[in-house]
Amino acid sequence: MALHALIGAGPATIVEVGGHDGVTGSMSLYFEELGWPCLVVEPIPALAEAIRRRRTCIVVEAAADTTEGQADFLVPEGSETIATLDNENTAHSRIGEHTGAVSRIQVRTRRLDDILHDAGLDRADVVSVDVEGNELNVLNGFSLSRWNPRFLILEDNSFGRDQTVRRHLQHQGYRIMRVTGVNHWYCRADDPALTVLERTRCQAMLLAVRIFGIVTGRGRPSG
Repeated sequence: MALHALIGAGPATIVEVGGHDGVTGSMSLYFEELGWPCLVVEPIPALAEAIRRRRTCIVVEAAADTTEGQADFLVPEGSETIATLDNENTAHSRIGEHTGAVSRIQVRTRRLDDILHDAGLDRADVVSVDVEGNELNVLNGFSLSRWNPRFLILEDNSFGRDQTVRRHLQHQGYRIMRVTGVNHWYCRADDPALTVLERTRCQAMLLAVRIFGIVTGRGRPSG
């Protein structure tokens, strides 16, 4: 696994925000099977319970956001992977592509800082965030200076049109280092993984994704 190669021998603490069923597309499952500590955040009750049945990781049933509270969560029938909080960021999600029924449930919202603290973690080496457009809200509830993750992996469905998350992370000392599909990988500017070759490949991929978005008309711009 490419991420394992970057991390090295480990163990590292892996945090996955937006866990779905804990198996389908899971980034953390591979590391859990190595015996590494993992925490998965998933707001949909049935999916959180599925993770508890299938996995040994810490499972937190909540939506990571900027504040503690309650919020509406939109769940497309048969397409739970694009479920999203019903807030100002919904326009940046893919839920508009869903043609079937969409249910609305109430979920608990929590800051990622509080989730990690209450789980008894003292580190978060790798943090993956797949929350359908709500990535910046997750980051605003997550103190990078406190947890100092080595790698951040965030979904970006804007095809390069929305630079808000990238600018936020650059301000915090992180740089984009790799692009795999819709996932953008970040590390600190001084991390040895951020080689000249990685930067060159990343910039080429970002350009290709941007061109693809323009040609196909895909992507959700900011604002």
